[in-house]
Amino acid sequence: MNEGLQVTGHISWQLIRNGAVVEHGERDNVITTVGKNALAALLISANAGTTLVTHMGFGTATTAVAAGDTALGTELSGGGYARVSVSRSNPSGNVIQYVATLTGLSGVTVQEAGLFNAATGGVLFAHQLTGAVTLSTSSDSLQITWQVTVS
Repeated sequence: MNEGLQVTGHISWQLIRNGAVVEHGERDNVITTVGKNALAALLISANAGTTLVTHMGFGTATTAVAAGDTALGTELSGGGYARVSVSRSNPSGNVIQYVATLTGLSGVTVQEAGLFNAATGGVLFAHQLTGAVTLSTSSDSLQITWQVTVS
């Protein structure tokens, strides 16, 4: 009997300006090797309540995403940037959904995003390029919805 476990992901985003969606996109993402290892460790952990993903990070790199990634290519820093706490839900039995909204930055072009288990440092669970999404004013917001499917 072969019951291979697969973990896959899908990311979608929308840039919101003045209350209207002005740009959107979506694609499948890469679950990193360290992310899969963290999932395996969580499954055998005796620590009830441990959370695998708590934050979403944003960056500017356009380098191809790979399973061996352990950090974003070039994570944003300074200027009021901080990783964003994710909200988590379970829209269907084997799907975990993470949503985060980046706000308060202007003149920033986001090219990549990643799911982490910490506000700084931590394990990069999943990583994907978004394409160039520019927050022109501090009232712009970039909302990313990330779904991870275990099958």
